Amino acid sequence: MTVPLLEIRNLSVEFGPVSRPLRVVDSVSFSMRAGEALGVVGESGSGKSMTALSILRLLPEPPARVSGEVYFNGRDLMRLPKRDMPAVRGKEIGMIFQEPMSSLNPLITIGDQIDEAIMLHEPMSAVERRERVIALLRLVGMPDPVSRLGAYPDQFSGGMRQRVMAAMAMACTPQLLIADEPTTALDVTI
Repeated sequence: MTVPLLEIRNLSVEFGPVSRPLRVVDSVSFSMRAGEALGVVGESGSGKSMTALSILRLLPEPPARVSGEVYFNGRDLMRLPKRDMPAVRGKEIGMIFQEPMSSLNPLITIGDQIDEAIMLHEPMSAVERRERVIALLRLVGMPDPVSRLGAYPDQFSGGMRQRVMAAMAMACTPQLLIADEPTTALDVTI
């Protein structure tokens, strides 16, 4: 039997004082194999984003207290030293964040932001990275991707920023893609 790509066991997230904790994620468990898709559905505030952020250990501890087990390819990410997590994020697990305007740096062009994601994880020349960035922007349906490389996030609509976030998340061909409301601001055709 093969090891699941992702296995979550009793994941919980709490905030506030230990004596009166506010539990925002309560004992979530699931597993996925390579090639599978899983949708997590719930009303606003039900903990979907907190679950996604917890998998990648992106919640600041403290004030968050995260417990449970998160296995990725059999490796417990909760026990992985914090210094090793950046190598996992982007390269092995990509994430499309819910709010592209707060996730993108307003002072850096979108071409450079996607390029940086590749540069951190892939041994490629600048020319190869540029071609990969253009290909990614084409993949997500960005009109005229070559001319958009030098544009800043505030020069894009919400839907176009969401496409940039999708391109960044897929830049290093991760094994797992976590998408937190990835269709926000996208029209039906995309």
